[in-house]
Amino acid sequence: MSALLEVRDLHLRFGGVKAVDGLSFDVHEGEILAVIGPNGAGKTSAFNCISGFYRPTSGTIDFEGRSIMRVLPSTITRRGMARTFQNLRLFKEMTVLDNVKTAMHANLREGFFDTLLHTPRYRRAEEACAREAQGWLDFVGFEGDEQLYVTQLPYGEQRRVEIARALATSPKLLLLDEPAAGLNYGEKQGLMRLIRKIRDLGVGIVLIEHDMGLVMDLAERIVVLNYGKEIADGTPAQIKADPVVIEAYLGAEDDEALDDTTLTGMVATVDDEVPPSGDAGGRSA
Repeated sequence: MSALLEVRDLHLRFGGVKAVDGLSFDVHEGEILAVIGPNGAGKTSAFNCISGFYRPTSGTIDFEGRSIMRVLPSTITRRGMARTFQNLRLFKEMTVLDNVKTAMHANLREGFFDTLLHTPRYRRAEEACAREAQGWLDFVGFEGDEQLYVTQLPYGEQRRVEIARALATSPKLLLLDEPAAGLNYGEKQGLMRLIRKIRDLGVGIVLIEHDMGLVMDLAERIVVLNYGKEIADGTPAQIKADPVVIEAYLGAEDDEALDDTTLTGMVATVDDEVPPSGDAGGRSA
């Protein structure tokens, strides 16, 4: 079966800093792939290249067999890729329902005068859009009032709204950047169930996550980055026993395999993404 996403020899440099240094991996339909690594490993920078927010220095990125190198993020979304962010990117002055509806604008076919005059065609399209948005909110398990402003919601519910908005674009591939950040234990368990539910739709999923217990329970395959380089690619069991991964996390080789607690303790959850321009003195997320 051909890969949904193919990344080959991806490089991203900010001046003398190699944020991503030769990354290669594939993602298939209905697969859950985790990308992990110490802070500054290049994880979010790689996501930003794949989703069109950064322009890679070199390499190739193919989505469904077509190159998406230097393609606008909006075009990549229309082709079937969606993402969430480390920090919530919801529209604070809009309701929950309207936040999800914004993801559907590219699929609406009403013209300027339909919108201006609120024609029957426009009203039918808006009603259908609202029904679909509500359906995605139900799918992710949102149980609050969809007419509330998103800022009135608890953080965990805002995360659900963000995922519902991404799903409203009808993606074939979903990129999740630290979806469990800031969630309590119960919310994380609900998130794992939701991600599996999305996978069961046939959607490929790539997630960056610092909670290694969640990663080991959820991911079918794991790619490990360190200083922008890919150092391992394998199943959770293979990754936990890999001496190169152990050295990257602990700073020295160890005869024992890493357990989930050790991994989680060695990875912080701060956001240290390298900016697309300007000062690039630190390591990328």
